[in-house]
Amino acid sequence: MDLAERISTLRRVNGLSARQLAALVDVAPTTVTRIEAGQVSPSFDLAQEILAVLGEPIGFTGEADVAAIAAARLALDPTSADLAAVPGIDVWRQRWARIGLVDKVGRAVVGREAELLLRAGRAARLTRRSGSVDFEPGSGAQEVAVALGRKHLDYALTGDAGANAYLSSAGEAWPVLYVEDVVRSASAAKLVRKEPGSFGLRITLIPFDGVSEVGRKKIDGITVASRDQVVIDAYGGVDRMPEQADLLLGRRVA
Repeated sequence: MDLAERISTLRRVNGLSARQLAALVDVAPTTVTRIEAGQVSPSFDLAQEILAVLGEPIGFTGEADVAAIAAARLALDPTSADLAAVPGIDVWRQRWARIGLVDKVGRAVVGREAELLLRAGRAARLTRRSGSVDFEPGSGAQEVAVALGRKHLDYALTGDAGANAYLSSAGEAWPVLYVEDVVRSASAAKLVRKEPGSFGLRITLIPFDGVSEVGRKKIDGITVASRDQVVIDAYGGVDRMPEQADLLLGRRVA
């Protein structure tokens, strides 16, 4: 896939118009359309900025950008001091300010909170989280959580299972938990690791990253990631996860 096709495809996957993408990278909308049409070649710096906004920068390492998570959560709750020192927050604030998602100090614009969380979820997709490990399905998220609790291991439920903890809806498609120690947690929950490169149903454990696990709360005895984090992760998930995020935000009728 050449650069023009890659940019065009990623823009559509991210749900952005050419005008919105242009605003995010601070160029004229005609620049984006001409790049996608192959009429002009962007400079290396512009290409890097465009692809970074779309979640796949040049030299992409495969890891999600947790700075987008921190920026989005701070935009909704500026009191989250534990998140303020994460490198890269200002870059995301500047991008989002260009399309009216945050104001000049990085606060979420009223009425656009859901779109902000969606953008953060796309920039930090669950499938790209650093250190994440997939295991064979079989146990539900709550069963894994109970097993970890019995062993006094720190964790936080997220994604669609986390959304169900806040607002019971349509069940879980993909159990995902943040954990302090992946190896010990897998052992405690008797999880069997999936073969690398295999597809299909799975359970995923993601190591704490200093951002995503901040703000955990107990719901019916289960530790769940903060509501905003759960929405970000659901928007950055697969299967029915985005629908669960919409339900949690009251954007659809169950």
